[in-house]
Amino acid sequence: MGNILSFSLTESEQRRIRVAEIMNIHLDPRGKEDIIMIIIISIIYAIDLAAVGFLLWNRKYPPLKCKSPALMACVVLSAVLLFVGDLQTNGHVPLEFTALHNCKPFGVWVRILLGVCMLSALIALRVYGLYRIFCRNQPFRGWGLYLPFLSYCACLAVYGIVSQIVSPRRTIYYMEPVDICYYTAGYKASLFAMVWAAWFIVAFLSWKIRNIKSAFNESRESFIACVTVFAVLAFTTIMHYTSPEFALNAKLRILTTSFDHLATNVFWWSIMGMPLFKCLMYKQQYLGLWLDKLREDGLQRKYDISSGGASKHLASLNTPQNHYLMPPELNYFNTEGVYQDANGQPRLEQSQKAQLLDSSIPFFDPVFGVYKPSANERQANVVGDNSLEMPPAISYGYNDSSNLIPTPKPFDTHRHSKGKRKSMAKAEKPNAFW
Repeated sequence: MGNILSFSLTESEQRRIRVAEIMNIHLDPRGKEDIIMIIIISIIYAIDLAAVGFLLWNRKYPPLKCKSPALMACVVLSAVLLFVGDLQTNGHVPLEFTALHNCKPFGVWVRILLGVCMLSALIALRVYGLYRIFCRNQPFRGWGLYLPFLSYCACLAVYGIVSQIVSPRRTIYYMEPVDICYYTAGYKASLFAMVWAAWFIVAFLSWKIRNIKSAFNESRESFIACVTVFAVLAFTTIMHYTSPEFALNAKLRILTTSFDHLATNVFWWSIMGMPLFKCLMYKQQYLGLWLDKLREDGLQRKYDISSGGASKHLASLNTPQNHYLMPPELNYFNTEGVYQDANGQPRLEQSQKAQLLDSSIPFFDPVFGVYKPSANERQANVVGDNSLEMPPAISYGYNDSSNLIPTPKPFDTHRHSKGKRKSMAKAEKPNAFW
């Protein structure tokens, strides 16, 4: 009974069906299909918001920090607003005697301006920032970065104010007999123009940065996201003009809303899914491999990898209780997470590391847990001289706090004889975690 969304046919839905028959319009009542769709999408956005909370909690973790956590969090919030607007304008919930019957606040400001347009603008801002850094050698800050975004937002504000002033019959109005909000054809054209323009900019900038450094390269993810979004935009545009009363058709309105939020989630999870998973499951190892990739790209000085989470995670490898793992003369990770030698000189290059492996100093790689004995130790193992005091061999294991850290094992001279060293090294190699 009443004007509520229910699994059964309510009085208000029966009245809508009778009015639609008089107007010679096909109308599918709101019911269980709409409720099931609302529940599924709500659960998806609950997971998204939990992921955003985890992202913001670990926002200083370098592999996540480079994904612009604040912008990606705002993208999810805009998607949630788009969902709220879709419930009204796509006809999923009753509007009569509720605040939703005011079409302009929800149909224009919430759904269009703060929802789909702001979401598109935030994505364009993020891609434009990467374009400035890698194609124009400009920083990810300042008026040069934010002026295009602020100009677009100003245009959205002007558009919203004008829409609020203009007569509803020229923008969006409430059709009381069938209880839906209806966009006029001309007004829909202007809305689609803004959204298409924003995504053409995103696609163009994504193409321009397709060959940037590997640590920041998202060409595959951007391609998947752009293809999905353009397919959904094309479907929605065609459907709005070929079936303007789609909100009265259960299949069309559910498809339209589901595709909208499929596109937003495909984009967000294609960018953030793997970094979030690796941060959750393999935090220290993922940081080490990410820093190695950054070093291979030659970006360790241009970008401050020594700040935030990097210094904490890398410093944890050289705590007092684990100090024997890295001798002072070989502590090329300082407490700030920057590659350097014992005298504080610039970080070791790959060629220098290779030379160091052949020197008389024992070497431990804290990222991959590989211990390399010195030349004297290798010679002692060959001749069977047990008078030389041996450092512990290193392999990976779990401590009581379930963090993956280097764990010592007793050094056995016989086990490391020349004939068995190769097989033992292969057997003690850490398991892959990717």
